[in-house]
Amino acid sequence: MVIWIIGQSGCGKTYLAKKLCSQLKKRGKKIFLLDGDEFRKKFSNDLKYTKADRKKNSLRIQKFCKYLENQNIIVICSILSIFINHQKKNRKLFKRYLQIYIKADTKNIHKRNNKKIYSKNKNVVGKDIDFPNPYKSNMIIFNDFTSKYLLNIKKIIRRIYAKL
Repeated sequence: MVIWIIGQSGCGKTYLAKKLCSQLKKRGKKIFLLDGDEFRKKFSNDLKYTKADRKKNSLRIQKFCKYLENQNIIVICSILSIFINHQKKNRKLFKRYLQIYIKADTKNIHKRNNKKIYSKNKNVVGKDIDFPNPYKSNMIIFNDFTSKYLLNIKKIIRRIYAKL
């Protein structure tokens, strides 16, 4: 199974993915957490942040997720995922697929700017590159940056077990 967690930079994808991973591991599941930023550092450091290079990176992540899925590993992938055609392909490519969109107020994300990404000069998704509405997310979770956000983990776990 591949759990594809998407949203703008700073919306809480990685945070949610780590919490979800922890909960599933407690239940004895074989989990691989794939963070888009970490993947880029380790495997795609030859790429820049242009739209073309972002597309290459996204396809690499997609292929790696498929490899892991074929090993019967549950993959939790937190990624910007700005290419609608990749989201559509995911639905055909993966046997079990759950797309979760973390939606947060753009002004709030920019104001918080936890990773200082919105201070950078160019090719920033949500600033210079549009972040499109995702294609047919199975779940949409609004992150208002309060503790209520974590209550969604129980809902997500129920959805995961329904697909397993």
